[in-house]
Amino acid sequence: MFRFSDELTVVAVGKMRTKHWLTAQNDYLKRLKRYGDVRLTEVKDSVGRGFSLDVAKQREGELLLRASAQARRRILLTPKGKLLTSKGLSQFLYKNGVNYGRLAFLIGGPVGFSEEVVAASHAQISLSPLTFTHEMARVVWLEQLYRACTILNNEKYHK
Repeated sequence: MFRFSDELTVVAVGKMRTKHWLTAQNDYLKRLKRYGDVRLTEVKDSVGRGFSLDVAKQREGELLLRASAQARRRILLTPKGKLLTSKGLSQFLYKNGVNYGRLAFLIGGPVGFSEEVVAASHAQISLSPLTFTHEMARVVWLEQLYRACTILNNEKYHK
């Protein structure tokens, strides 16, 4: 059975506020625990708190880097990233998990990632060229991680 050999972390800007998204997020996190140590870390958003957008992006970037400091690979979720199929994601997850162990997937805030976060990343993945709310993007990502794990384990979910 495929299991993460080390910790897999999703680091996201902002708190999940909407009840139905929170329920879905927690459901997928629970499902993912079957495959290893999966954590979700939320960092404080800075947009709309009296900072310029550039300052907000910098502050969020510092928090994202700090929260993912133990990762051996940082992977950004960004519209500019590589589009993968679900099977392609499962292969990416397997290869990076086996080769590097501790992975961190970063979900930025509404103004994106600071230059420092982009420079510190090892890969970029796109969920879609469409724009999603941050809550929706987080749930879609967790579902895709779960789907990738079921693919790697030849389970029926991916049909």
